[in-house]
Parts: sequence; structure tokens; C-alpha cells
Amino acid sequence: MGFLIPSTSSSEEGNIDTPVVWRGLMVQKAVQQLLFDVDWSLNGSPLDVLVIDMPPGTGDVPLTLGQLVVVDGCVIVSTPQDVALSDVRKGVAMLKKVSVPITGLVLNQSYYLCSDCETPKPQYLFGKPDSFKAVAERLQTPILGELPLVQGVSASADGGYPYVLAGKAQSPGESKWKETMGGVAEQVASAIGLR
Repeated sequence: MGFLIPSTSSSEEGNIDTPVVWRGLMVQKAVQQLLFDVDWSLNGSPLDVLVIDMPPGTGDVPLTLGQLVVVDGCVIVSTPQDVALSDVRKGVAMLKKVSVPITGLVLNQSYYLCSDCETPKPQYLFGKPDSFKAVAERLQTPILGELPLVQGVSASADGGYPYVLAGKAQSPGESKWKETMGGVAEQVASAIGLR
């Protein structure tokens, strides 16, 4: 989005504090342009998969995507808190209304593994995943994985690169995160017919 909004300052930081204040029609048009006016090929080869990461909710972007293109699968990511699970329930209901297939759910920040402990055991800092599992069962949606809380995820996001490309895991939590994310990727690839 940073390329689409004007800079409001002459400083080196540019437009990092400029809000995107667009009404639904502008958002829909931007999504249309992103999908249909961008050359997604790589050296003449067609795109295999386009992954779109969206914030939670039932706004214009997921609705527009569901109506404009054939979506092969959707992965819903949540944290264990009840307020986040409320968004999951609403998001799944909306996606079902527009016939978007839901591949599964991922629980982020599910637990913490101590890196200095002899035998690391999951510590549920934000609560046990019982409510998440109950929501998944009620929605009849598979759980693809439960990711531990790992500091490197935040650092890689701030650095602008995916954590899976961050290099070798240095702690039990990092190893478990990468192993779980690999399993999620395999399940998604299989569900959408890439494996």
C-alpha cells in the first residue's frame, strides 16, 4: 500500500504515518487492479500460486476477492483469545456465503517454549487452545497447525522478509515453528491440488 499513497512529508521516512483512508469502492478498484492489471508472470512463466495476506474481519477486500476470482483455498489464522475467535467465526461465515473454500485454521501464538529449560514444555501465555479447538469443531474446519510464540517472527516482519527464510532455528520454539509451518504449507498445497 505504501506505493499507492502520496508522501506527506519530505523526511526520509516518507509516508509511513500516512493513513489509507479509502471508501469501499476505492478499495474494490485497487483489488481489481492488483489482480488483473499486474503482470504476475515470472520470466514468462505463469503464476502457480498467489497468496494474499489480509487482516482479520469481514470487510470489502475479502468480499471483493471472493466475488472477483476463483479462490482455491483460504487459511484463517487466529490467536487463542475469545475476541480473535469471534473474528474467526464471522470470517468463516462470510467466506461460506461467497463460496470460498476454507482449507483450515492455524493458531498463532499458541504457546511458548522456554529456550533455557532442560526439557521445554509448552507454556500457554494467552490461554490454552481449548476454545480454538471448540470453534474449529463447531465450524467443522480442520486445524492445520498450532504455532508457538517466537521472537524472530516479529523481527523478520519488521525486516520485510518471511520468517521461514530467516535461517537456521536457534531454539526449540523456532524449530517447532518452522516444522509446524512446513506442515501447514504441505497441507495447503495438497488441498489446492499442488501435491
